[in-house]
Amino acid sequence: MLAKGYFTASYVSSVDDSEQPFALWVPLSYSRRKAYPLMVMLHGSDADHRMIPEHCLEIHQAGFREDVILLSPFGRGDVEYCGPGEADIWEAINWVKERYRIDARRQYLSGLSLGGYAAWQLACDYPEQWAAIAPVCGGGDVRAVPAMKSVPVWCVHGERDEIVPVANARRMVEALKLAGGKVRYDELTGWGHNSWDWLYDADRKTDTLAEWFLKQRKSKAPEPVLQPKRRGTFLDLFGERVIISYPAHSPVPREVDMLRHQAEKLARFSWSDNTMRTGHLILKSDVELTKTDLANANVLLLGRSDNHAWMQQAERKLLARHVKGRLQVNKQTYLGKSLLALTMQPNPWNKEKLLGVVTYQQFRQMRDIAEFTLSRMNSLGSVNIYDTTQKKFLLTKE
Repeated sequence: MLAKGYFTASYVSSVDDSEQPFALWVPLSYSRRKAYPLMVMLHGSDADHRMIPEHCLEIHQAGFREDVILLSPFGRGDVEYCGPGEADIWEAINWVKERYRIDARRQYLSGLSLGGYAAWQLACDYPEQWAAIAPVCGGGDVRAVPAMKSVPVWCVHGERDEIVPVANARRMVEALKLAGGKVRYDELTGWGHNSWDWLYDADRKTDTLAEWFLKQRKSKAPEPVLQPKRRGTFLDLFGERVIISYPAHSPVPREVDMLRHQAEKLARFSWSDNTMRTGHLILKSDVELTKTDLANANVLLLGRSDNHAWMQQAERKLLARHVKGRLQVNKQTYLGKSLLALTMQPNPWNKEKLLGVVTYQQFRQMRDIAEFTLSRMNSLGSVNIYDTTQKKFLLTKE
């Protein structure tokens, strides 16, 4: 028997085998005889898949419409719906599609604050997936907006938002208009950050979000997204199954302890105030890492070819390696003891997978590499060289 009404469930993530929760509303009158529209709702920071503390739509107490299925993924918590957080969205959607009849021509997306940013981003990256979106108190990259000009948008933002400046929404709306997009913008006079209370008001009888969504539909159903698309950047490593590996042995005192500690922090996928609240990326030393692992997952290696066994084995195929004590990236030599290299390339053991390498001249440069990497995920290309003394990139490119 398929569950109906409001409930929470979970699936096992393909990224790290962890159990990931989500919330779902299925009409009490659900019938297999017809396909239902799907509304995907993305929570803000310090909330969860139950849309708490926002209590959005109040579906916990009042239920929801009988003509639509509503899904709220967890997105791993507060990791900005990127990497494993984005993978969570697509895996939750596919879980629903495997069990309920969904009309893929009518897939809708809304989110607030952190989720509002994600709604803009996901529309830019996957315009074919969404019949319409409704970002609330969010923002995004105006340079990416032309890609989503075919997606109808209802944007809402409080004029006095003290968390996400209203200028963020204004810029996105203006960019969309310039691109020829179809956009409705409601800037709420006197409202602060809680502008979702206006749009998601459960007592709203007319001009509701669901009514507006259901007026929009695609001309044809898009293919399902099985995993986040690769963008040619370092972040691609984390949107799929990934193993993070460090050397088990080193002749340099304290080097292994530091690298293991940084690998552990990367596996928690948490940085600054951003926290992955469910799951833990797979972590293995080079001694524990097997050929089967290398062939069946993306791999991120921390170390040097003189201390990490698998980096040594693949040395001549690596974009970044050490030759006679000097750092060589893309066959070009870079001088300096304070250099870091972060590269992403096809995996030599399986070209369908990805290989990431974080290497250095002196291991002390790796002291905060997890925070450095995760806090800059959206600006790292596939090849990056950073001088920790000058605090600047010498190279970053896709």
